[in-house]
Amino acid sequence: MKKTIIGLALIATAGTFTACNGFLDEEPLMKQSNELTFSTFDGLNQAGAALCTRFQSDGWYDGEFVLRSELRAGNAKNPKSIPGSGRYRTDTQWNYNESSTMGTLWSYAYYTITYANNILTNIESSDNSDATPQQVNNLKAEALFTRALCHFDLVITFGQPYTVAPDSPGVPVVLVTENGKPARNTVSEVFDQIVADLTEAESLMSDSYVRAGVDDAAASITKPAIQALLSRVYLYMGKWQNAADYATKVINSGKYSLASGADYLGMFSAAVAPAGGEIIFEVYGSKKNDYWDNSGWQHLAYITSWGDGNDGSGDVCATADLVNLYEAGDIRLKLFAQNENDWLTLKYAGKAGSVPRETNVPILRLSEMYLNRAEAIVKGATVSGVTAASDLAKIAACRNAKAPAAPGQEDVFTERRKELQFEGHIAYDYARCKKALVRTDFDETVNKDIPAAPDYHWALPIPKRELDANENMTQNEGY
Repeated sequence: MKKTIIGLALIATAGTFTACNGFLDEEPLMKQSNELTFSTFDGLNQAGAALCTRFQSDGWYDGEFVLRSELRAGNAKNPKSIPGSGRYRTDTQWNYNESSTMGTLWSYAYYTITYANNILTNIESSDNSDATPQQVNNLKAEALFTRALCHFDLVITFGQPYTVAPDSPGVPVVLVTENGKPARNTVSEVFDQIVADLTEAESLMSDSYVRAGVDDAAASITKPAIQALLSRVYLYMGKWQNAADYATKVINSGKYSLASGADYLGMFSAAVAPAGGEIIFEVYGSKKNDYWDNSGWQHLAYITSWGDGNDGSGDVCATADLVNLYEAGDIRLKLFAQNENDWLTLKYAGKAGSVPRETNVPILRLSEMYLNRAEAIVKGATVSGVTAASDLAKIAACRNAKAPAAPGQEDVFTERRKELQFEGHIAYDYARCKKALVRTDFDETVNKDIPAAPDYHWALPIPKRELDANENMTQNEGY
């Protein structure tokens, strides 16, 4: 196994599975707790239940990771009709530096990788007498999936796209948690590790596994979630047949179905993902999560809502560039509400009765699998009995929309933009597709349009905290 060591900037809170304030003051106690945790399957399994807790952070899926992608790539802007709170005011201008980059994502992703590594390092030597071999394999698969997703989110944010510059600097691959100063692996090395982790996870996990005791089954790591993420990863690598094949595995599993009408609109504010619906894997929003910010004011529902009695700040709204893509009658238009000349997104309206509002955040959906497969087919993949047009038509039929009859790459890009808006995909789709960003609904003064990758903008700057602590860490070009 490749041995890579975690940077000093990350080690301050690494190594414990609790979200405890004052960790540094309590380190000896926490170390003792970890030794006990790692000694039995039951302890490791409880740690596994906490692997995804940081996904709800306002710096990750329930905030910055999603919103900054939408803002910098033309789907979102700051409304003029709402005063707002002053947050998210520079992202549309790509005004990033080492102090204003996505430092929370960097830290929390590596913290989470540390927790996954601790499970993987200790599971073989722990007392597993109270578990079956399949239970042990399921836990290993959960840890491998989590590590892969973290590395993926990091490399697509801080590295150039694989399809553009695979040998350029990516992020450190961390497989063993130690106190050290790792250099950056190349983008291709990071992707190779992601694929290795996910394919191993797929081979280990039971077809029917869902973690016991979860409030939301779709917040559990399952085999279809592993396969769906593999489809996405292969798409980002330009490995079209693999992307199509893994999308097909999920589609043909029979466990999910595209939603129509009220079912489609309701799934984004449901208390839990509807069984048998579109959502394959999501963040379960809960105020009980240690990474809820107590007030909710940094999270998606608060940032994107306004004027409906739920104390939203309305700092981010949709652009006319996005809304104008939809034809009249498309049900997805109901996920927007006009306020003067601005369009508010209603995708994160929050769960009923929750103020400030908790919201679940979809990470993997069935519609993405159809979109992945359609794009892969356009690029040369083949799937028996399937065409790109037929896949896009399935989504369009459920949205009361028209699908392109003979889709090309640009058509698929537009359909992805319409379907996956405000789920954090758009900036990364522009980057990997080597597509220049051209915006019309733009209210700022700089960086209205951005050249296609590998322009330096598409790899965000490495956080200053990491650069200061690790002399082996290099900054991205342009910053």
